[in-house]
Amino acid sequence: MSRGDGPKSFFDGYKYCKGCHVLLAPEYEFDMCPTCIEQETFKLVRDYIRSNEVTEYDVAERFDLPVSRVKAWIKEGRIQYKEREGQKALGQRCARCGDLIVSGDFCPKCITFLRAPKARLVYTPDDETDKMRYLNNDDK
Repeated sequence: MSRGDGPKSFFDGYKYCKGCHVLLAPEYEFDMCPTCIEQETFKLVRDYIRSNEVTEYDVAERFDLPVSRVKAWIKEGRIQYKEREGQKALGQRCARCGDLIVSGDFCPKCITFLRAPKARLVYTPDDETDKMRYLNNDDK
C-alpha cells in the first residue's frame, strides 16, 4: 500500500442512481435505478403523446414497451385517450356498463353511481302474519 492510498471503503466499486442517488450494485448496467428509468420513460411517452396523434400500439412500438405497460398507464389514469371531434375515444371500456372511457376503470356516470350513498334495505313487517312462529309437527 502506497502512502497516498487510504483505507478502502465498503462501498468502493458501487455507483449511485443519477436520478434519486440510491445505491446501485457494481454489476448493474444502467446509470439509473428501475424506478427512475420508468419515470423518465413515462415523461418521454407523455411528451410524445401530447405532440402526436398516436394509439397505445404506436407508443409501445416507438419506445419498445409492452402494450400492457402503456395500457396500465391508461388504466391508472396517468395518460388518457384523446377524444376527436365528432368521435368517441377508442380504447378501454367501463368495467360496470361497458361504455367507452378515456382512462381508469369506470365511466364518469358509473363513478358517480358508485360513490353515491347506498339506500338501506330495511324489513318492516306489515302485519302479524310476518312474525316468526313455531310449526307443530304433531299435527301431521
